[in-house]
Amino acid sequence: MTPPRTRSVVSPDSGIGAGRTPLTPSVEPILGAGEQVEEPKAAAGAEPHRSGDPKWQTLERKEARLRSDQLTDLAELRRQVSGHRRDRSEIITDNTLIRVAVDLLLQGHAHRLHGDTEEALLQSVLPRRRGAAQQEEASSGNSSGTIEKK
Repeated sequence: MTPPRTRSVVSPDSGIGAGRTPLTPSVEPILGAGEQVEEPKAAAGAEPHRSGDPKWQTLERKEARLRSDQLTDLAELRRQVSGHRRDRSEIITDNTLIRVAVDLLLQGHAHRLHGDTEEALLQSVLPRRRGAAQQEEASSGNSSGTIEKK
């Protein structure tokens, strides 16, 4: 059994860490039932980024639960994207790709989004094969059973 770790304490007048402000814990408010916090909206595509601050510190925190296969595929995609890029001034993380996916949904596919379940929502925005789309049109809109060519 290893002995418990002890923490050394440096006195404030030692001169070590002079000019640093002590760390203070901060806690986000817990919302009760029915309470909402209005989130500030930024311009589309524009991310506030003050000089000197890391980009992640300018972003809002939002928790999402992902399936195991999504996490695996997301990590693989991140590695692939990172391996093929030339400009390495910005770190590409899983969260970077998630933000890109959210922007893609909001800006490119929001008008197509419909359905009552996650699977239906996904199918409404995924590109469909031409044959499947024609078959769907025929079964829903064309009562004669013939497929119109466009």
